[in-house]
Amino acid sequence: MIRIRDLIHDFLLRDDEGNVNGTVRAIDDVSLDVAPGQFIAILGHNGSGKSTLAKHLNALLFPTEGEVWVDGMDTRQEDKLWEIRRRAGMVFQNPDNQIIGQIVEEDVGFGPENMGLPTEKIWKRVDEGLDAVDMQKHRLKSPNRLSGGQKQRVSIAGVIAMHPHCIILDEPTAMLDPSGRREVLAAAHRLHDEEGITIILITHYMEEVIGADHIFVMDRGKVAMQGTPREIFAQVEQLQALGLTVPQVTLLGHMLREQGLELPEAVLTADELAEKLGAIYEHSH
Repeated sequence: MIRIRDLIHDFLLRDDEGNVNGTVRAIDDVSLDVAPGQFIAILGHNGSGKSTLAKHLNALLFPTEGEVWVDGMDTRQEDKLWEIRRRAGMVFQNPDNQIIGQIVEEDVGFGPENMGLPTEKIWKRVDEGLDAVDMQKHRLKSPNRLSGGQKQRVSIAGVIAMHPHCIILDEPTAMLDPSGRREVLAAAHRLHDEEGITIILITHYMEEVIGADHIFVMDRGKVAMQGTPREIFAQVEQLQALGLTVPQVTLLGHMLREQGLELPEAVLTADELAEKLGAIYEHSH
């Protein structure tokens, strides 16, 4: 679905008069692959390059050097840009920047309408998008009357209505409360599990990536770590050295393991920790 080779991205630095007086490297020789149907998470602290990388996946930015291929299309091919952005839909951090309709169903139908689809197909896609994020009952409401989590689900529905092969979620829960975060993550996992859509989640919330197939950890524009959630969270000290935390339950499991309890290197959920501690208790008694 995604193939990146030797990607470098430099931003130009300009003085007050607009003259270029240097560059800053945001992405530094990154190569990675994403297979169709995978749920991928990209982690990193602020300034690590993860959001810059995300914008390359939707052809909002172009390589200074290297290549980015989306579903077999080179993002540097101008005649492919519309199709790339249709197949790899983008959901941004602030849903208010993405919602433009006066009512929910109008907003979800905006993309299909601009694709030139007939009215019957537009409404069919609106229904598909709203059903996928469980927002059908809100279709006639103004987006201004929705919660942050509901607005973000409307943004996702609008992307779904374009029939993408991949959805890139660029820190979609950063501005939401815990309830809104759960709503958006549940919608993303439902799309992955039930529709087979490739999901790429950009985030700095560790708890959000536990269900991912594979994680890439960014630092200073490079891929510093990669692996499954269990492989990544087993490396507590290395994550902390990169300025990142681990899920609280994972940290607790790590501390108990250092105290001599026979626990896995990375406990991912509270249920798993409770089960392991229960087994240790039963064995000791």
